[in-house]
Amino acid sequence: MRLRASIVFAPLFSGALNFTSATVDSFSQTKSDLEEFRTKAVFQLAIRKSAVLKLGDSKLVTESVFVTRTNKFFGGRINALLIQFFTRPITAEAQADILKNDAKEMTKGDYAALVLFLDQQNHISQVNLTYVIPGTTVVRTVASTSEDMRKYFSDYFFDYERLRLKSKGSYNEPESQDEEVSLSWDVDLNVPVFDVTKK
Repeated sequence: MRLRASIVFAPLFSGALNFTSATVDSFSQTKSDLEEFRTKAVFQLAIRKSAVLKLGDSKLVTESVFVTRTNKFFGGRINALLIQFFTRPITAEAQADILKNDAKEMTKGDYAALVLFLDQQNHISQVNLTYVIPGTTVVRTVASTSEDMRKYFSDYFFDYERLRLKSKGSYNEPESQDEEVSLSWDVDLNVPVFDVTKK
């Protein structure tokens, strides 16, 4: 089942959240703990034809990542891992901003996000990529078939506490579309996951 891609979502969450004790404890993490969020990832965008997007190439080299497990999409019917990549380090203040303030500060500049939609067995069923630079926001479904998962997202492990993901791939707009957009990503991470699902 393909969930249509052009869902534009807010950078994170609105409304009250029920944090787990692990999430609350995160605000007092030490500097060495915060180093866990350091991850270099590379994203590239090329826009060859568009009536609304600025043409040209751009590149994001991010240095930190933060992962939340959420059921905020599709009326809470589907769980997902929201993986946000930032060009700034994750600090205790940044964690508070992400978890309690919709990441308003952290998403003011360039950032990227992968959303891994999960089935009942926590297997990935679809992946959306959001790419944001000043003046340009692109959201696409970059993987939705079993072939896509084998090709791009086979090196994946999630046990509710941590996410390990190594993925390198690319997406090109189908030729029938009015826009010619291509996206690529190269990520390698092993980080804690914060559960913010609403009960």
